[in-house]
Amino acid sequence: MDSGSGYIRMLWVRFFERIGHLVYESADQIIALYDGNRQRQIKDGAPPERTQVIPNGIDLQLWTQALEARAEGIAPVVGLIGRVVPIKDVKTFLRAMRGVVSVMPEVEGWIVGPEEEDPEYVAECRSLVASLGLEQKVLFLGFQKIQDILPQLGLMVLTSISEAQPLVILEAWAAGTPVVSSDVGSCRELIEGGEAADRDLGRAGEVVAIADPQATSQAIIDLLRSPARWQAAQAAGLLRVHRYYSERLMLDRYRTLYHTAIGTPHKEAV
Repeated sequence: MDSGSGYIRMLWVRFFERIGHLVYESADQIIALYDGNRQRQIKDGAPPERTQVIPNGIDLQLWTQALEARAEGIAPVVGLIGRVVPIKDVKTFLRAMRGVVSVMPEVEGWIVGPEEEDPEYVAECRSLVASLGLEQKVLFLGFQKIQDILPQLGLMVLTSISEAQPLVILEAWAAGTPVVSSDVGSCRELIEGGEAADRDLGRAGEVVAIADPQATSQAIIDLLRSPARWQAAQAAGLLRVHRYYSERLMLDRYRTLYHTAIGTPHKEAV
């Protein structure tokens, strides 16, 4: 049975690889969210000269009030925003919080996101909270309006084991919240910068290994305990999201792409 299943899986993989090659061969332009994704496309057969990167962007006007609502100083609150499911690796966040609270007992951890998708995993996470003695320190807040949550956080933490280009990182920066993230998808490029001019803005947080509670907790502690580092990360995030990841810039890039495809000139939006 296992052998048969493996054979069928291999056939499906080859089928979709072939579909991918056909699409790459017929496409005039092949779009990736970030350069690591573009390099993977090239490795999978995309002609390099037909690839380009158009990253995500967010509506920055939606975050003006959130940024203005942020209190002075570094809030002793660390938040994970996302579904409570295994791919978000909430358990690593909880174990990291145990390390943080051991050193900084005033810090709280908030888990903000829906819990309906995987009740069994939610139960495991709640049980882990109890076994770690974090019942008074970690709160499950369920679904919330993140414009209200992010200004209350000292740090936003992403512990996912798989991501592409998480919008929540861009949203955190727009609200003035530095980020600690696992090294998945484009997260390193986001936080540390891509091209030279982007890197010159500085680090907008810290990047740690996947499923590493100790490294995650240390990164959290280091930022919360250093106002200078925290403020530098906050400033870098605000500059980066406004300069490279606005919705206006993203839409203008796609307009240019489509106007080029249909052979008509495009004027940038005013």
